[in-house]
Amino acid sequence: MKQLILGVIMCGLMGAQLAVAEGKIAVIDIQAAILGSEQAKERIAELKKEYAPDQNVIKSLAQDIQKLQAKMEQDAAVMSESEKKKLAKDVEEKAVDYQFNIKKIQKSQNESQQELLAELSPKLEEAIQEIISEGTYAIILERRAAIFVAPEYDITKKVTEKLNLKR
Repeated sequence: MKQLILGVIMCGLMGAQLAVAEGKIAVIDIQAAILGSEQAKERIAELKKEYAPDQNVIKSLAQDIQKLQAKMEQDAAVMSESEKKKLAKDVEEKAVDYQFNIKKIQKSQNESQQELLAELSPKLEEAIQEIISEGTYAIILERRAAIFVAPEYDITKKVTEKLNLKR
């Protein structure tokens, strides 16, 4: 009987501690906070302009591949074997170029994104520290560490606003 009462009291105390800590927990999506900032949006717009020629090359290669494939399907019955082989080789070469250019631009974009994140990380740390000092947060978790988070515990927007003030 004493153990049962002691167990109920312990559960009550644990529940009280959780209730106190409830207001001290927050989550943040660091990548969304950085990429949502004005500085990041401006940089992304610049990068889109920078990558536009590469995007145009990729689009042109895709169109060329489609045209060659359509020609193969349409004219296959009247083409000689050597013409078919040449056309197939052209399609293959364009496909290799297409894949190469896709990988090149993806790598470049990933590097640019990592540079941006590294550049804004110190400002992010400052913004988070300001929010910690303003609020009563005991724990701030990365958003991906939680399965579910009620919107009132997500401070991503607050951090983005602080980042915008640090321009």
